[in-house]
Amino acid sequence: MTMSDSTRQRGVRPLHGEELATHLQNATELRNTALSHELHDELGALMAAAAMDLDAVRRVKPSLGQNVLKRLDRAQRTLEQAIALQRRVTEELRPSILDNFGLFAALRWLLKETWGNAEVICSETYPDIEPEFESGAAIALFRIAQEALSICLMHGSVQSTDFIVRADSANFWMMFSDDGTPSAATESQDAAMILASMRNRIRRLGGKVEISRNEKGTTALTVWMPMIQLMTDAG
Repeated sequence: MTMSDSTRQRGVRPLHGEELATHLQNATELRNTALSHELHDELGALMAAAAMDLDAVRRVKPSLGQNVLKRLDRAQRTLEQAIALQRRVTEELRPSILDNFGLFAALRWLLKETWGNAEVICSETYPDIEPEFESGAAIALFRIAQEALSICLMHGSVQSTDFIVRADSANFWMMFSDDGTPSAATESQDAAMILASMRNRIRRLGGKVEISRNEKGTTALTVWMPMIQLMTDAG
């Protein structure tokens, strides 16, 4: 008996195409959120306890020898690197700034993480007032931005980028542009999969994506969604 036959016998309709992609995206988001909380709460607590133990050992009397203190210093630095890695992975799985401070703050953080260490001039524009997005819609918009930026990173010789967010009572737009040149990576299977994932997320929100390149060589990616889809359950 095949898996499809077993599924039919249980009365569950098998998923195909966009439905399957949506299911996998939702399942991944749930898994990422659960893992993020576990890393933050449990692993974070364990490493904090280890750091306190190291500090306590350093303070014992009589004082430890210099060789032992050097080893403690090395262990402390290694632990600090592990804590920084844990925080970075936790934020990548589910950015706490999104839940605590909203989408615009999360997008600012994302652009800083993406271009902060590169010699790229990055300009950002946001509406004065941030709409109150539904939680599922907010994380979907954040993932769309991540995917759009990953495509931008595939362009060669990027020197400047622009990110513009616009919103009115009926519509919401995010516009990404850069002066880089398309490369072989941009046409790769990985890039196609990223774009397909982005298009699926956008369709779920009732929107669309457009990619264009003007005579000056600037590549622009624009995503649009009706605001009503962002203010209600997007899942």
